[in-house]
Amino acid sequence: MSSVRIIIPYFGSLHEVFPFWYESARNNADIDFLFITDCEVRECTNIHVVRISLEGLKDRIEAALGMEVCLPKAYKLCDFRPAFGLIFSEELKGYDFWGFGDIDVVYGRLRDFITEEVLSSHDMVSCWGHLTLYRNCEYMNKLFQEKHEGEYLYYKDVFTNPDNQIFDELWRGTGAIMRDFHADRMYRCEKLIDDVVVPQIFKHFKSLFSRERKCMTFIYKDRNLFRVYFDSRFRRHVEPTMYAHFQKRNGWTIDVDDLSDYIIYPNVFRKPFRFMQGLKLAWLGSPRIIDYVTQKTRKT
Repeated sequence: MSSVRIIIPYFGSLHEVFPFWYESARNNADIDFLFITDCEVRECTNIHVVRISLEGLKDRIEAALGMEVCLPKAYKLCDFRPAFGLIFSEELKGYDFWGFGDIDVVYGRLRDFITEEVLSSHDMVSCWGHLTLYRNCEYMNKLFQEKHEGEYLYYKDVFTNPDNQIFDELWRGTGAIMRDFHADRMYRCEKLIDDVVVPQIFKHFKSLFSRERKCMTFIYKDRNLFRVYFDSRFRRHVEPTMYAHFQKRNGWTIDVDDLSDYIIYPNVFRKPFRFMQGLKLAWLGSPRIIDYVTQKTRKT
């Protein structure tokens, strides 16, 4: 089995969803995680923690890249993700793939989607900041250094710019280089994941990459994550998903103690319902109840 290590630097207060990220990562025991942080995070068999300050990490980045970089805040680290193969080369020795990701995520069974067949025939898996894998080889580890004419970003410009340039994703970054020059070696995962649209656009759970998945809820059970939704013909679907990404959602209600068995609907993690769970999830996932609650909150 190909070995994988996912590197996640995170500084500041941990996100409300972090305990659910942590447990779902721990349950993917055949994938290793390297968590680089100034927070107190416990280690487990497949989650290893490196305590360091943001300034200390900046020094390490500059030493690895041989250049001064601009790192005014932790969010800017997203632009350095494509360079992790060089920056963390010591920690990646012996691994076949390395990757990066976010912590406002709940994983399903990743290996059910990132199979050996996928890994053996691709050098990049996905192209989004919430989770992307690179083959641990010299070419992929230096892909970020390539310079191309046109709209593509150049790493020296990105790394010295204080603003986030989205260099780690498809938009003009390394993902765009793979898409346009090595498409056969890139595995796209959009149909496998649920990147939930930001609440400023839709308060309910709508998948960014699927028109059908408009009013979703999720069930986490047996170390797996399932999306639940009704299609345009009002047929109910319960499907395993690679992961759900809850970007820019705050103010969650957490009403669950057992992180191995819970449900998720717009901005709530809670224990499963004892009766009529399917009907209740359908109602709670729909936009009308979310809009109603929002209006009531604003009035009070």
